Amino acid sequence: MKYDLIKQQLEMLCDQTSDKTGLLMGLSHIVNRGHPEWEGRDLVIRSLDKFEMFDEVEQSLLLSLVRTVGLFPYITPHLENVSFSDRLAYEVHRVEGVEKGMVFHRLQAHVFHLLMQGRNVVLSASTSVGKSLVIDAVLAQGKFRKIVVIVPTIALIDETRRRLVRRFRQSCNVITHPSQKANDSPINVYLLTQERVLQRDDLGDVDFVVIDEFYKLDLASDSDEKNRSIDLSLAFHKLAKQGAQFYLLGPNIQNIQGLDGYEYNFIPSNFSTVAVDVIHYNLHTRGDERKDKLLELCAQITSPTLIYCQSPASANRVAQLLIDKGDFPALKATREISEWIAENYHPAWNVAKAISLGIGIHHGGVPRAIQQYFVKLFNERTIRYIICTSTMIEGVNTSAENVIIYDRRINKNTFDFFTYKNISGRAGRMNQYFIGKVFMLEEPPEEKSLTVDYPIGLQNEGSPMGLLMKLEPEYLTDQSRQRLDAAYATPQLSVSTLIENRHLPVDRQVEVADRILRELNLSRAWLTWKGNPEQKQLEYLCTLIYEHLPHKLPEYGIHSGLQLAWHINALRAQKNFQAYLQQAIDEDNSDRTPSESIGQRLKLIRNVISYRLPRDIMALSKIQADVFIKKGIEPGNFGFFAEQLENLFHDPLLTALDEYGIPTQISTKFKAAILPSENLTQLLEKLRVWALKINSAPLTPFEKNIVQWAVEEI
Repeated sequence: MKYDLIKQQLEMLCDQTSDKTGLLMGLSHIVNRGHPEWEGRDLVIRSLDKFEMFDEVEQSLLLSLVRTVGLFPYITPHLENVSFSDRLAYEVHRVEGVEKGMVFHRLQAHVFHLLMQGRNVVLSASTSVGKSLVIDAVLAQGKFRKIVVIVPTIALIDETRRRLVRRFRQSCNVITHPSQKANDSPINVYLLTQERVLQRDDLGDVDFVVIDEFYKLDLASDSDEKNRSIDLSLAFHKLAKQGAQFYLLGPNIQNIQGLDGYEYNFIPSNFSTVAVDVIHYNLHTRGDERKDKLLELCAQITSPTLIYCQSPASANRVAQLLIDKGDFPALKATREISEWIAENYHPAWNVAKAISLGIGIHHGGVPRAIQQYFVKLFNERTIRYIICTSTMIEGVNTSAENVIIYDRRINKNTFDFFTYKNISGRAGRMNQYFIGKVFMLEEPPEEKSLTVDYPIGLQNEGSPMGLLMKLEPEYLTDQSRQRLDAAYATPQLSVSTLIENRHLPVDRQVEVADRILRELNLSRAWLTWKGNPEQKQLEYLCTLIYEHLPHKLPEYGIHSGLQLAWHINALRAQKNFQAYLQQAIDEDNSDRTPSESIGQRLKLIRNVISYRLPRDIMALSKIQADVFIKKGIEPGNFGFFAEQLENLFHDPLLTALDEYGIPTQISTKFKAAILPSENLTQLLEKLRVWALKINSAPLTPFEKNIVQWAVEEI
């Protein structure tokens, strides 16, 4: 029998009286044939979805097939009914030291044993495989004492931290923030983004390093001028060159190039713990066909569903469509969070209205703590839908049975197809949904294989200077050395300044230095400040940034340095955040909706003002210091102001609590109880104590719930 025929018979199987003998014989034949292996495994998973329709003898046969395809976790609920040989194979795959009753499937066990043998492993496997369990199992063995886990986003730091604290509270010290240090715990785990790895000077004796979503090493994966991919490559290089064993994991990658300097096992696997059905509609991009189909699907689907959109603007339009025409009833369970968002941000922001109807929104314009809370509500099945962009595919775990791909980017590049495959892999969840469903409304992107290039091992004439500047001479090619020598020949700036400002092109740095020299009297007056700048000093600083440094400020409605300074002052005043968002609506002359205008401004705060801008300000601080010292002029120092901006003029430790899921709007209400603190560890201890009497705190029930959720796993 063929795969398609058995799959069809399983779909039609409706009760215990059906004739299943031929079906199981055909299934057994495909499993034992083993080529292609995925067919037998896929059909076994589909059979498990119909498990109750088989009699006792048939179930026993099916469980033996589960063992044959290596899906041991699915045997757990039926241990009393399996044969001795199946039970023996199951016991061999038990996971020790993590949680009672946990068991590996075949691929997890293979990777785990390679790592315990001291091998480096690069694993490419689908989202549903459970790659992170291997990390936890390695930790549980106590073989490694100092571990770095590099993840791409703050949201994934929070999710991973919660998991590790829940499982290893007594044996692991989990470090996420610059103020935290290693202690005398049996194991210290540094859970960091690549930027934070590069900032730390206490990682010289790390013995195990993990990179989650390792495809981000490839420069083509990064749309933000390659800076994050460069930083990830440098972070990996920093740890691997000193001999740390590594485990790189990610999905849907066929090959990796540039790691020739290391011995490693590359495992590209199509192993999956769920079956996925993809329904193609091939609807037109223009017109109302996709809107109508989306409304139809949402009316039919009753289980947790992700709705993927290509951009925040598209996600906003979809959200408004469902609000206006989806006929969703208001949820009592989300009324308080809806009211809180409306009060603390703006009532016109459709994120507040959507969540009141049981629809979460997850993209770069939604504040991090709110994103995390929406995922919590979704995984608890309080809400049924999350409208998301690519922010959701970067490792955030969800329990979705369905994925609706509403639209996709027009670009026909490799990462377009990769994103499509990755978001499709979010459908289904081991031990929850045997069969995931993907509804592809548009025509799917062209299928392409993905090879990840590690840029340090593949240097050429196009290698970013910011990457080469941080490499030791022995890791540079002759061509790279020549390019660096040419870049360092500029007389205006020292080599150390160029290296410290490696995220900026050398010619842009020279432009700024030339202008400072050309306008020496003016620049001396407006750039030699320390602490906080006065208005004219801020305006001059912002003008240099706008006119000389690479940025995308016009996309946010900022067309001059003076406008940039206005935004900084508006946030520095901290008086009326709603008024700041209202101004975005009032002065938006485009065809954006009020909600889109608000989302754009929140994205400006997150991506520019608290992330890119502080880094650029520090770069200018180094440039002006270099220029003025050579002229015998006492320079300014913008470090304090850059830190203030990075934290949006809050205490840095309160900003750190945002990463734990507590928005600053809430933490500022009880900051007197937890500040001052010397570091984040001390702050968290004070928070635990304060939370014991939270019932008497001046917080709303929703705010108390947020704090208690955070305190449970710190």
